[in-house]
Amino acid sequence: MIATNESVNKRQNPLVKWVTSKKLHIIVWIIFIFYESIIVGLINGKFGRLPPYILYYTLNIITFYVHAHVVLAIAFTNPKQTVWKLPLAVLLEITAYLMIAVLLDYIIIFHTAYTGSGKIELNLQYFLAPLYRCVYFMCFSTGYYFLMRYIKERKKTEELEKQRLYNLIQIARSENAFLKAQIQPHLLFNTLDFIYQNARDSSPFAAEAIHSLAEMMRYSVDSNKDREFILLGEEINQVENLINLHQLRNDHNIRLRFWYDDEIRNLQIIPMVLITLVENIFKHGELSAESNPAEVSLKIEQDHLIIETSNLIKAIKNTSGLSSGIENIKKRLDYAYGENASFNYFSDTKNYFKVILKIKRTTSTLI
Repeated sequence: MIATNESVNKRQNPLVKWVTSKKLHIIVWIIFIFYESIIVGLINGKFGRLPPYILYYTLNIITFYVHAHVVLAIAFTNPKQTVWKLPLAVLLEITAYLMIAVLLDYIIIFHTAYTGSGKIELNLQYFLAPLYRCVYFMCFSTGYYFLMRYIKERKKTEELEKQRLYNLIQIARSENAFLKAQIQPHLLFNTLDFIYQNARDSSPFAAEAIHSLAEMMRYSVDSNKDREFILLGEEINQVENLINLHQLRNDHNIRLRFWYDDEIRNLQIIPMVLITLVENIFKHGELSAESNPAEVSLKIEQDHLIIETSNLIKAIKNTSGLSSGIENIKKRLDYAYGENASFNYFSDTKNYFKVILKIKRTTSTLI
């Protein structure tokens, strides 16, 4: 029951919410109306009846907010048009105010217990009083408009300053993280180099594996820097390190053929494409069958760099990471090359998984 009451209190009536949000305006208007009514009553020696007060103050309050939120807002929307929009809007506003004032006088005289003169004379003297009241509230409204505009711009400036400080803090944190990221690989590579130097004589195979691993890790770290393209020869070197590492682990029983033309080593390509494809072969391919070796080939045909991989799929499939790695390559190729690259992969009827990547040689793709 308590929870229900709390939820009911939270779901307040829309009118109550509106009054709560506008309570400062309401308090100011009550004070103003009370003050003005008392002053006028004391000066004239008598106080008016309630209906005229309600009708005219309703008109004046509406004029105040219409002038600030509609007339001035429209007039200052385009500064170049303000010179003609503002006078025209003010003229229309004054005209509407005077017409409504005449209508209210008619209602007061003929539909309330009015005891004064029952005649409305539409002359200059008659219009001076409502004209003064109209201009009076328009002037207050103009001040209110510019005050609200100043507060709004001040809040916007404060938000921008907060955002700027937040960005500076984030940049500082990023720079700190970058420095840490630089230090950590540096220590790791030094440690691997120390182990390699000490293992060369006592355990050549282990030393070779450590050297290949260190080269691959160094390449992976360097490729994550601000280089958009790298020499294909760099990636080829790391693929050879990867193959060598797996051969050492499997006592040279890995069946994989790696073909490429030397001329393609000087081409440039986005990093971590070729090596990711080869990693997928080691992770998901059957590489122990001598009669069904996996193949990776790189060549140039008809002004296209063509990368093809083919491997027998493992009997026990391990699909974890396959789709994500392939999709990552596809997205990066689309971003870097657009229509100048095509990337296709499929499984054929002989249970081979094949990838065919073609990149057109242009000044903006392959150099």
